[in-house]
Amino acid sequence: MGKAVSIGMGLAVSLAFGARLDQVALDLPRTLEAVRIPSGDVRIDGNLDDEAWLRTAFIDNFVQRDPLEGEAATERTEFAVLYDDEYIYVAINAYDSDPGAIRSILSRRDERTPSDWVAVSFDSYGDYRTAFDFWLNPQGVKRDARHYDDTNEDLNWDAIWEGKAAIHAKGWSAEFRIPLRELRFSDQGSQTWGLQIYRHISRKNEDLFWTYWPKEESGFVRHYGRLTSLQNIPRQRRIYISPYSTGQFSLASDYITPVHPENYYLRPNLGADLKVGVSNNLTLDVTFNPDFGQIEADPAELNLSAFETFYAEKRPFFIEGSNIFEFGLGLGDGDLGRNRLFYPRRIGRAPQYSSDYDDGYIEAPSATTIMAAGKLSGKTSSGLSIGMLNALTAEERSTVQFTDQAQIHEVVEPRTNYFVTRLQQDLNEGATSVGGIVAAVNRQIHENYLDYLRRDAYSGGLDIQHRFMDDTYQIDATVAVTNVLGSIESMLDTQEGSSHYFQRPDATHLEVDTTATHLTGYTHNLAIQKIKGEHWRGAIGEMSFSPGFEANDLGYHGSVDRSMQFIWAQYREDQPGDIIRNYQLNFNLWSGFTFAGPGEMTALGGNLNHHYTFMNYWRAGYGFNIQAPVLHLTALWGGPAVRTDTGFKFFSYVGSDGRKALSFQIFGYKGTQPDSRINWNGFGPELTWRPTDYFSLHASAEVENMHDTWSTWGDYDVLVDQQTGEERFLLASLDQRTVSATLRIDLTLTSNLSIQFYGSPYVTAGKFFDDKLVIEENVRSDKFDERFHTFTAAERDFDGNPNTYNYDPEGDYTGINFVVPSDRDFNYKQFNSNLVIRWEYQTGSAVYFVWSQNMSEEIENGAFSYTDDLQDLFRLEKENVFMIKASYLFNI
Repeated sequence: MGKAVSIGMGLAVSLAFGARLDQVALDLPRTLEAVRIPSGDVRIDGNLDDEAWLRTAFIDNFVQRDPLEGEAATERTEFAVLYDDEYIYVAINAYDSDPGAIRSILSRRDERTPSDWVAVSFDSYGDYRTAFDFWLNPQGVKRDARHYDDTNEDLNWDAIWEGKAAIHAKGWSAEFRIPLRELRFSDQGSQTWGLQIYRHISRKNEDLFWTYWPKEESGFVRHYGRLTSLQNIPRQRRIYISPYSTGQFSLASDYITPVHPENYYLRPNLGADLKVGVSNNLTLDVTFNPDFGQIEADPAELNLSAFETFYAEKRPFFIEGSNIFEFGLGLGDGDLGRNRLFYPRRIGRAPQYSSDYDDGYIEAPSATTIMAAGKLSGKTSSGLSIGMLNALTAEERSTVQFTDQAQIHEVVEPRTNYFVTRLQQDLNEGATSVGGIVAAVNRQIHENYLDYLRRDAYSGGLDIQHRFMDDTYQIDATVAVTNVLGSIESMLDTQEGSSHYFQRPDATHLEVDTTATHLTGYTHNLAIQKIKGEHWRGAIGEMSFSPGFEANDLGYHGSVDRSMQFIWAQYREDQPGDIIRNYQLNFNLWSGFTFAGPGEMTALGGNLNHHYTFMNYWRAGYGFNIQAPVLHLTALWGGPAVRTDTGFKFFSYVGSDGRKALSFQIFGYKGTQPDSRINWNGFGPELTWRPTDYFSLHASAEVENMHDTWSTWGDYDVLVDQQTGEERFLLASLDQRTVSATLRIDLTLTSNLSIQFYGSPYVTAGKFFDDKLVIEENVRSDKFDERFHTFTAAERDFDGNPNTYNYDPEGDYTGINFVVPSDRDFNYKQFNSNLVIRWEYQTGSAVYFVWSQNMSEEIENGAFSYTDDLQDLFRLEKENVFMIKASYLFNI
């Protein structure tokens, strides 16, 4: 039987569930008039039996995007929207012809599980770019998120709202009560918001939308329907105060020293968070002495490169609303895509100086204390996004205790202020945005103390994004500048640091300024993309970083002095076939060179990758990379650039249907540089097991093997000729094996009480051999054995002295002698774990119990054994940290 449903503009059509919808009906705009009700008319229990719902007309006619694009829903869904002076209410009836098959998974908040779900999303700014999402599943588990820039999603956004769900004989229903103060909107008397309602039916993998748009179209928020007749919403009072207290007890035998006989530390702490609604669309957040003890540990690794590892932000104060402060400096999803002008992990970083006394016992902070931080964020009715953040970190000191009871304190990190402001203006109904950012870091550095740190760092930038030709194409452009200031020593360290290497002897366009007290630089990028089309998408672009660009005081980037170009093309098929449901085929080409010009090529290669989803929802993919010979600028840590050889890499993966109780994925890769005799490979499985609707286990592992024939080995790769005192570069072959694993266990007792465990062992071992002397006059030769001289057996242990090498190409005993250290090999083990019990005893108020366990060891032994190393790891001395944290939310 068909059913008459309202599409919008007064048109009604009749259709059967599962039938193909007429294209005219799909293209019509959908609107809904919100209905004002007296305050307190709705009781939130998920049953939808209040009088307010019974006298309200519900809207249906949902459309599939998956699995059958553009067809009517196979199950009926209907919804209604009400509001009063304080709340907006949404009711969704998710009818089901087989209620026993409804997938209802109990999990912690914000976890996306293979459950049935319904969601409501409001574009309350009405800007076609920003939206606030609220989700419920049949167990009443809540999720929320914020969309920004139309298609991007901030999953870390958390709001304070109520929601309940109930399963009944005809399916299930969900009821939302969302405080208007949690949304952001203008002060206008009559408002129209964007609105989207979504339903996911797990067993069918069916995605239903109230407002449909085809997959050949890009975008998300700009396709929402309209919610009208929101009249005279009063200004919302938003003041939240959340004080907290913590108690931490740390236990480890390593704590015992002659000056500290106890094996424990006790650390109490107090702090508070404050949130104030300055207006309906601007919010002020302030945190005093924040605590991040419940944050999951970063993954372990042994970094042998000259550059720091990028870690994702996990601290709630910084991740909530972080999209407003985003200002990317790179393009794509590789390492360059991580470059940014604002990297909040700089705030509260580990101290940059370490005390070193052979005859003293040192207690040093592991992180810098954030005394206070505040941010103002939101969006005005004219489409101007505003983000302002300021944070003050304390001066940190280490304590050095001597056995004679003498004690000294050393400054290891100066008091520092961090400031950033980001503005972005939307134009042309969200099709265009123009923005800017300014940032500053100011350190209180005392004269002749820590003056190797930069005293001040300033940066600023402009960006623009514009869609054109019926939203088929998009242009993105960014330009930014930096200026860092400090002592002569700090500027020398900056110029000769791993991001710059001005001292590189073959870089004719670079020169170290030994008198400089400041350094300036710039970056820019430009990309033109085809973002719409049934089959073909693509992009072409460039990015450049001048030699003097330095944003690492508050941002993140690696090497500068580079200009990169790229082309990307994609062919995609979203219509299901007999075997394959959809697939994407990607082609990539890239090139790069320094500011000396194309004569110093640093990148030249291409990639092809192919990804499938099969009709049974299994996934598979593969890819192939080729890298042409280029120059490696940082291989010698400031020495001349070294030519690399042609390299190849292949990867593949296969994964099963993630909705099943047991699902898996396995991946593998292999790479080689044949002329250099370098090769590497790795593989790893991932397993997810959900035997019940309230328990899940996720386990993953990776094994990697590396054979490198010209590896650096830390600070020792620059050695001194024992006869002449001349510095020369020595490298070596390296065999390295790494194994790592991650285990996550989630047990959810109620939607507000959960237990989570995270554990991650990591072991890596490396052995150096076949030491090589870099022949500096031949480092750009196309022959490996002309670039490097591998020491023969006769040249090793020269003159009977262990670890003494002699290079004497003339055979006249006037050669170069080197003493190579014997402690280069390594075997590094680490284990981090967190057990977190979280109870949200009322909305916004929670109690945490946290148990963290850490152990690590590094020894000068390159031997590797899966069983022995893992057994040795868990025999190490353990550091146990127990913490209780309690917070209470005052909603004023």
